[in-house]
Amino acid sequence: MHQRVLVIGGGITGLAAAHHLLSDHPEYAVTLVERDTRLGGKILTVEQDGYVIEGGPDSMLDVKPRGVGLSREIGLGDRLLSPTEATRRSFVLRKGKLHRIPEGLTGLVPTKLGPIARSGLISPRGKARMLGDYLRRPAAGDEDESLAAFMTRRLGDEVYTNLIEPLMAGIYAGDGRALSLEATFPQLREAELKHGSLIKGVLAQRQKAEAQSGGNGAKRPGFVTYDTGLRELVDTLADRITAQGGEIRTGVAVSLLERCQHGYRVTIDRDDGPETMRVDGIILATQAWAAAPLLEPLDHRASAALDHIPHVSNAIVALGFDDPTVAERLNGFGYVVPRTEHRPVMAMTWLSSKWTGRAPEGKALIRAFVGRAGQQDILQCPDDTLIDVVRKELSEVLGITAKPEIARIFHWDGGMPQYTMGHRERVASLETALGGISGVAVAGNMIRGVGLPDCIASGESAADKVVGDLAGVEEVATASVR
Repeated sequence: MHQRVLVIGGGITGLAAAHHLLSDHPEYAVTLVERDTRLGGKILTVEQDGYVIEGGPDSMLDVKPRGVGLSREIGLGDRLLSPTEATRRSFVLRKGKLHRIPEGLTGLVPTKLGPIARSGLISPRGKARMLGDYLRRPAAGDEDESLAAFMTRRLGDEVYTNLIEPLMAGIYAGDGRALSLEATFPQLREAELKHGSLIKGVLAQRQKAEAQSGGNGAKRPGFVTYDTGLRELVDTLADRITAQGGEIRTGVAVSLLERCQHGYRVTIDRDDGPETMRVDGIILATQAWAAAPLLEPLDHRASAALDHIPHVSNAIVALGFDDPTVAERLNGFGYVVPRTEHRPVMAMTWLSSKWTGRAPEGKALIRAFVGRAGQQDILQCPDDTLIDVVRKELSEVLGITAKPEIARIFHWDGGMPQYTMGHRERVASLETALGGISGVAVAGNMIRGVGLPDCIASGESAADKVVGDLAGVEEVATASVR
């Protein structure tokens, strides 16, 4: 029986889901629809005047398997690019001064005492408080707590405020006082409980991981991308989906999902009027706030679980400079900014220093991140104002006053899900509800990780759920015929 599956959403999650379906079940009829006129979602690589600009993420973690794994499976393994080793250093902006992030951070936790001892980012008193982690007993009970509460309890307020919080915000654009430890970094609580000390536990976890990888001592790059940007992943997946018989349609939006006698009836809005199609399975690979109303006619509980996941917006401002003195000042990967600094810029990435081939010779490319939880008002400013804000930041922090030759702004409205307290329960409620909807799955960055490898894994898991459901339906149908 040829099953027909619809994938809603053409970001990396939806592309991974469609590719996984067709790779394992080439007999399936798979259609992917995307309301935008382009594929990729938050992956948005732009070439302009010799610059290679990432409007969304610029890389992915190599330690999470499905990013690098999928790359190798689709022939992109030899296209993976590691950061520039000579400039491998990042900073925290504290009281107008850049402090190098101490080496030895594992899962946000400092595990090398020497770099911390030499750092001016933490006071002697703050360092002494951090070392108290070795003596402090684990908290009793199994209740979840906020990331801020946990880190402050274990390592002290100063280490959290000046080091951990800005790094965490660079991942989630969130407020650590609201984010769930259980949903963001559950391995840290596990380390505390198992080893009695957070630092000792994280060290043990790192040693175990090194032993499992062969213990050859080879240093991992940490983050990887592709020679000409992340769009290589999007383009290659799209090409493989169509080569395997899948259909991709952009510029069309799904407006209604309904049950019908055999599967589901889908209404698609088109310029020339609505279109309906019948499918056996559906994968919703959109933002939670877009998937929730589509799920409502199928199951209120699933819809409500998604609807209760909060999101924040942000913007990325990319500036390119035709001034060799700017490139000379960018001796590192960039910096993050603690919330307590009350600055409009959350983080800055120096792309031309971090990756090769991102700017023409002698030129420089930077990206600034604006907007995080609790600091959303600035996103209402005109683009010219955002550019001025970033240029002021560059002048104050790096002494860069040159006028950029190019400027691009990328807005991501409601683009970052917040794993706030209760997130695990919301996900459990969603998945319990979906268990009762045969052939329907939800995937994306709002479930178990916001990074690209997390999204890929989520899409592939959703595909497996739909395949399992449809196989069960087919077995029942076959048995009834017998």
